[in-house]
Amino acid sequence: MSDNSLTPLESLAVTLYDIGAVQFGKFKLHSGKKSRVYLDMRVLASFPEALREVAGAYRTVLEWLEYDVIAATPLAGLPIGTAIALDMNQPLIYPRKTAKSYGTGKAIEGVYTVGDTAIVIDDLVTSGDSIVQTIAALKAGGLRVTDAVVLIDREQGGAEALREEGYRLHSIMSLPYLLNVLLEQEQIGEKKYNKTLKSISS
Repeated sequence: MSDNSLTPLESLAVTLYDIGAVQFGKFKLHSGKKSRVYLDMRVLASFPEALREVAGAYRTVLEWLEYDVIAATPLAGLPIGTAIALDMNQPLIYPRKTAKSYGTGKAIEGVYTVGDTAIVIDDLVTSGDSIVQTIAALKAGGLRVTDAVVLIDREQGGAEALREEGYRLHSIMSLPYLLNVLLEQEQIGEKKYNKTLKSISS
């Protein structure tokens, strides 16, 4: 398959690999799980073209959902949330990790109205914990939340955990899909593909 025949999503998967957002080895995740693949979406901030490509991918999901403001998770979701806000010309807010102890003492940065519906933007989901924490902070600030959108779902229980809490998760792509594209494009070999897939399903 040549580059010209890639779909936008396949092209994005290859881009993420090219910029080092997808790394292979032995890693311990934030959730405590061990994995042979690590997804570092924070590097997107250093690659404007890739970040623009990512924002466009989120747009294909967001344009079908109803919300008043975009709410990025701190800190991983913030560069992506900012890119989406610029791409779609929509307002962005984000909860602080800890509320300010000076000035206004805000717990949520940005302008919104109590009762607004916020849609949560994060880079990826594993267990769903960080998204649930963000939703809790937003709801404490008087916002409504029903949906969250991530670039990559590792398919390790996050979507189910959010569903149990009453929230819908929308993902641009799954980790197995990403790995499959990299295999098809000969970025990784079959041995690495199989080992990685086994590590995320165990």
